[in-house]
Amino acid sequence: MKLILQNRLRIWIFLFTGLLASALTLHKFYVSKTIIEFNARTQLFEITTKIFTDDLDKTLSSISGKEIRLGTPQEHANTNAYLEEYMRQHFVLEIDGVKTDWRWVGKETENDLTFCYMEIYRTPVFSSLKVHNDLLISEFPEQQNIVDLSLSGSTQTLVFFKDRMTQIFQR
Repeated sequence: MKLILQNRLRIWIFLFTGLLASALTLHKFYVSKTIIEFNARTQLFEITTKIFTDDLDKTLSSISGKEIRLGTPQEHANTNAYLEEYMRQHFVLEIDGVKTDWRWVGKETENDLTFCYMEIYRTPVFSSLKVHNDLLISEFPEQQNIVDLSLSGSTQTLVFFKDRMTQIFQR
């Protein structure tokens, strides 16, 4: 009986140690997803960026020096302006060598994600789309930003990170 109790104790110690070690090595995954899609009906490029709300809130609060409280009833009154300015600085598009300004449409916060909406009035005819995307990288160096370009029934994907913040979609 004593041997059985000792073996069970060893198993519990092993399991507890394993759980503790795995908990200490777990870390949060930092990622955003942007979809750039041409809408043939409206003749617009519609851009949607999904970002984890807590990461975006921390970044905007750090930059503005104010508590943003994104997606809460106490959200700062100037959040939309701070967010739009942040997106303009950190998500830049250039089509065929010409910087292209997108129009800010707005944002929505659902659960743990914030959706940012933008659009570009432009025909879908171009050779290259250069994207600079360093969203959240200054605050979270492990951040990865995925960008999909959907056009004419096909989708291309690029992944941006701290050592690769500017890339080009070729057509």
